[in-house]
Amino acid sequence: MRIPTLGTALAPLAAVVWLSLPGVARCSQIAPGSVEFTPTVSFSHSNMKRQGYGNVDTFTKLEITPTVGFCVSNHYEVTGGFMTRHESTNGVSQTALGATAGLTYNFSPQGGVIPYASFGFGALFYDGFSLNGTAVLAPMLTGGVRVLVGSTASVNTSLGYQHESNAQGEFGVSANRLIAGVGVSLFPWQAHQAPRGHEPARGR
Repeated sequence: MRIPTLGTALAPLAAVVWLSLPGVARCSQIAPGSVEFTPTVSFSHSNMKRQGYGNVDTFTKLEITPTVGFCVSNHYEVTGGFMTRHESTNGVSQTALGATAGLTYNFSPQGGVIPYASFGFGALFYDGFSLNGTAVLAPMLTGGVRVLVGSTASVNTSLGYQHESNAQGEFGVSANRLIAGVGVSLFPWQAHQAPRGHEPARGR
């Protein structure tokens, strides 16, 4: 579960101040050769009581998905990540491991704000790395906005849709999810840009 913090409110102001500094060499988060690291953790817990029955069913889910993206241009970014999902239903637990892959398109920046859209797919293995008990995540569609913070991070807000076949590893069962979130991306490696207002020297 991603929780908005004070940083979400201060991020636009920080980005405007940073972008307004003239003549200072800076890094571009989204540029050829840049690497993006996005750690994602989500948690949900719910109770369900059926009418006419005394028992209450409890459902708990924890997902951890660290994702790495590599920018091949100023717009296109190839992504991949690992996924761990732990689920508990009425005290009976199961854990699945899997992976995701996708492609993100980053639109042209508007000041310190970059809209983006992504398409991806993935798989979760509930019964070892075999086709038995495997959940397929496709498509995974996401649209959002990233607000650049300094030269090595961004605050991201997103809304996504995810279809899961063989949900929870059960053959023939499907699930559809709408996912809204706020998160943070880190850019440990970026492509450097020349200072504003200074063109690189060209040979005659």
